[in-house]
Amino acid sequence: MKINYSILSLLLFIFLSIKWTETNANPATSREPVISASEQRLDDPILAPIQRGSIRLRLKQIASGLTAPNWAIPAPNDPDHLYVSDQDGKLWRINLTTNNKEIFLDFSDLLVPLGVSGSNSFDERGFLGFAFHPQFVENGLLYTYTSEPAGEKSDFSTIPPGASPNHRSVIREWRLNPNNLNQAQANVKEMRVLMTVDQPQFNHNAGALNFGSDGMLYIAFGDGGGADDRDGQDFGGSQMMGHGPNGNGQNTGNPLGKLLRVDPAGNNSSNGHYGIPHDNPFVRSDMVLKEIYAYGFRNPFRFSFDPETNLLVLADVGQNDIEEINLIQAGGNYGWGLKEGSFRFEPNGNGPGFVTDAQIAGNFIDPVIQYDHNEGTAVIGGFIYRGKAIPALVGVYLFGDVAKTGNSDGRIFYSDGSSILEMDLTEHAQPGFWVLGFGQDIDKELYVLSNMTGIPFETTGVVYKLVPNASFDSAVLEIPAVDVSFDNNNSGTFRARLQLVHDTQPPRFELTQAEQLADRFRGDNASFNQATGELSIPFVNIRDTSNNISTFAAQLQLVPDLPVLTFELKQVMLVR
Repeated sequence: MKINYSILSLLLFIFLSIKWTETNANPATSREPVISASEQRLDDPILAPIQRGSIRLRLKQIASGLTAPNWAIPAPNDPDHLYVSDQDGKLWRINLTTNNKEIFLDFSDLLVPLGVSGSNSFDERGFLGFAFHPQFVENGLLYTYTSEPAGEKSDFSTIPPGASPNHRSVIREWRLNPNNLNQAQANVKEMRVLMTVDQPQFNHNAGALNFGSDGMLYIAFGDGGGADDRDGQDFGGSQMMGHGPNGNGQNTGNPLGKLLRVDPAGNNSSNGHYGIPHDNPFVRSDMVLKEIYAYGFRNPFRFSFDPETNLLVLADVGQNDIEEINLIQAGGNYGWGLKEGSFRFEPNGNGPGFVTDAQIAGNFIDPVIQYDHNEGTAVIGGFIYRGKAIPALVGVYLFGDVAKTGNSDGRIFYSDGSSILEMDLTEHAQPGFWVLGFGQDIDKELYVLSNMTGIPFETTGVVYKLVPNASFDSAVLEIPAVDVSFDNNNSGTFRARLQLVHDTQPPRFELTQAEQLADRFRGDNASFNQATGELSIPFVNIRDTSNNISTFAAQLQLVPDLPVLTFELKQVMLVR
């Protein structure tokens, strides 16, 4: 199915239709739910299954041998590399032309020992996020989110007297030499701590860091972990603490379950290490933490800004039923733990929490899109696509789910803001790995971060690039990237368009357009050897009259001595 509406128009409609009314009272106490008599668990909250979409792409392996990669972005002055955070503490630098990788910085010595109960098991702590300062070229500043041992007094804590936190989240600022990124760790000149937050349990740490176009640093924190965001519930054989009777998500007096907005260059915070922007939504309230930009989240593991519209899209991992994507507005309350997605959430004492169809009134903002646990287990947020290689994906939000059943069966989704579709992959029906994160390079092309275990151990982590196949629409052959080897031993990569010459047999194609690309697009699709005249296209999508896609491999041969570069089809073979 072709995408008919851009995410921009739909999301803006939703954004403008939400009426937010700020009160002078504490927002946490001014939003008491109004519940109907129905308290029955919804076993299948969202009936419609997610269908496979009509955009067929490939996963091109860029790097392997990582552990549990979770975020990938470029440095502002380094377009040919992708920087990837690994949960075990490494910040990798991957050359997008050669696919070679190196450890850029290593924060592993800072981390709390990973693995619940000391074993090599599932863990949500670690090196969870990083962001380059928008003026990195001038100031060399890098910001990181790490899970570190508790002990020292933190800036923020919900831990009751006599109890100890599981660990603490630390936001650090590092100063590098932006003019020499090859010296790695030796370039770190100084470091300071911006913020520390005690975490009650090991999970729900969130960890995303991003700068907005306003130059402010946005930081996502989960609700503190455990289950249901309530004190008193039994979790892992121990009683929950550090959430209070009503949960951290709705408690606007602490940073847990919140998206914060701070100015790293300021100093008017309580600890004096960062600034609180004067236009933060609650900056004039004495009853609300002034750093809060939005609240009511469970585990907002990933969020991103769309550079064209400045929309802030945040994925919040659900409890037992609903995964959600939110469009964030200043001061917004997104409902957890009174709501999970658009449904009322019932904590259910020491039993598993669940959603009901009971009505709940309040100034809560529903997700833009959501899905239930028939489709997956934990949403992984991505990006609105703004690259050039995949025109069908422009303006569409790409995201995924870590694993449908918890058995290396992650999923890749996309949405125009009205429905969710699953990505159609060329060589296999499912990715076949755990989806741990997404990345975006300097060209706004997208990457999928994964491993085979779902845990922050071993070296099964892989970085894939989402690349398009060539396509033929009965008249025009579009090749998104062709690696050309010239007679003079030079080479280059080009985007090419070839026009079918009518009434030719075998079919001939004339080159009508060619645009040179950066070397980092090398290996994305086809190859042409000028010496032999052979054009090899391993993947060509052809859509039939019923809108079904078949993918072929094609070999073409240059026809010599013609005024326009012309290729004749020599061989074609069905791939899928």
